[in-house]
Amino acid sequence: MALIKKAKGKSSHALVTFKVGKNEAPSASDVLLLGDFNNWQTNDSAYQMDKKNGSYSKTIELEIGKRYEFRYLSTDKGWFNDHDADAYVPSPYDGVDNSVVDLSSMPEQKKPVKKTVKKVVKEPVKKVVKKPVAKKPVAKKTVAKKPAAKAKKDDLKKIEGIGPKIASILAEKGIGTFEKLSKTTAKVLEDILKEAGPRYTMHKPGSWPKQAKLASADKWDELKKLQDKLNGGK
Repeated sequence: MALIKKAKGKSSHALVTFKVGKNEAPSASDVLLLGDFNNWQTNDSAYQMDKKNGSYSKTIELEIGKRYEFRYLSTDKGWFNDHDADAYVPSPYDGVDNSVVDLSSMPEQKKPVKKTVKKVVKEPVKKVVKKPVAKKPVAKKTVAKKPAAKAKKDDLKKIEGIGPKIASILAEKGIGTFEKLSKTTAKVLEDILKEAGPRYTMHKPGSWPKQAKLASADKWDELKKLQDKLNGGK
C-alpha cells in the first residue's frame, strides 16, 4: 500500500517520505509526485519518485503547520491517489479527489535544554533491627480470564476505490472482510455511501464485490489485472 512517513527535520519543517508499493502503481513506468508544494508542475523532474524493486519513494521537506494536497502521476497510465493519505478533498475537477498530507497538528521541534544536576550528599543510613513478624496466610490468586479474540478484519484498502475513510465506514456497517464485501450488492454499498454524506456519493462501488471476491480467494494476480483496467475503482 502507499504510505506517508513523517520525520522531524528543521525546527519549522518536517521531512516527509511518500511511498508507493509495487502493487499500488498502475504501471511500471516513471511516477511523479505533484501537489501544492510544487504548484502541480508536471515538468518538474526534481519530484520524480525513486524506483526500487517495483516500489517508488520520494522524500521532501515541508513546512509544519500546513496541509498539502497532492497526487501521483504515472507517465503512461495517468493520475492516482495515495490510499493511506491523511484525508481526501474534492479537486477542481468533477468526480476527482486529491490526497492530503496533514502537518497542521505536528509540533515544532524545540532545542534541547541542558539540565543542571545537583550533587546530593547522602547521609549514612542507620541500621534498623526489624522485629520478626508473623506470616499472614497467603490468599490464592484469581486467574483472570483471557479476553475473547477480536473478530477478523481484512485490509479493505487493497480494493481499488476504497480509502481509509470508506474502509472505516464499511467496518461500522459490519463489512470488515473481503468475504462480506464480496457478498454485498452494489446497491447496498451505494446506500451506505449516500448515508455517509454527499462527498462519498461520487464513488462508484460497482466493482468492489468482484475485487473482494478475488482478494478473499487470494487471487492477487487476477485482482491486479482487474485493477489495471479500472480507474479509481470504476
